Amino acid sequence: MNKLKISGFLLPAFLLANTLQAEPLSYQVEVIYWDNSVFYGKFDYDAASKQIMNLRGLIDDVAMGNIEPIRYQLDAKQDGKGGITASAYSMNSTRIATGPNINNNAYATINFNAADPTLGVTDENELGYMDCSGLALMYDNQGVGHCMYHVPTYDPIYFPMGGENFVLSETITRIDNEISAADCLFNWAEHNYPELFSPALGVTNSKTLPPYYFRHYAQANVYLGISATDNHIYYLDANNELQDVGASYDWLEQAECN
Repeated sequence: MNKLKISGFLLPAFLLANTLQAEPLSYQVEVIYWDNSVFYGKFDYDAASKQIMNLRGLIDDVAMGNIEPIRYQLDAKQDGKGGITASAYSMNSTRIATGPNINNNAYATINFNAADPTLGVTDENELGYMDCSGLALMYDNQGVGHCMYHVPTYDPIYFPMGGENFVLSETITRIDNEISAADCLFNWAEHNYPELFSPALGVTNSKTLPPYYFRHYAQANVYLGISATDNHIYYLDANNELQDVGASYDWLEQAECN
């Protein structure tokens, strides 16, 4: 494993005993927008703790003919209407804007019923996407490139094709017979780094203590987990020093858990 960087805060939560025996389920999501652009994605979700992790996928920007990878879940919250809203970005940054664009980032935002994602949207106004990638920019008569987007908080005047808050559909389905991306990663870590994570525990020994989903390796007294707050992977060593390993997507890609 890469050398770990010490995080700036401690993790006393891992040391508490009142954990939940939970197993996040895997879901796939498809959102079709008014311009026929589509977000195809996957995520892990635990209904007991209302935690979403590892939202990632692709934006198929039909109007401009390009496809953008969506890698990093950086935002997640309850919508106040019984639902969950989460956003994931192409870059590991939330910096993005239209007219002119700040960078070539892109993102997609989904929303679903917190009790069961397959029950659908609880607030359609939360849904949206923005694509500021180089191939998605639409240039006006002043030569300024504008991002393609479908976001209700932006004034349509800055978008040559309109910016109506109109979503054709969002469909979320359970992926049967597939463990969560988080558990896939934990299994990979056990197999590849047995000197750190042994004996192998398996999915049935994963636990939840919000905002963390983790496994405890009692023999070495270390923990490996993912935080739903920032979607980073964390390692707690035997000296109770918490180390931020980095964004979960980068590790999922390395472990081929995407």
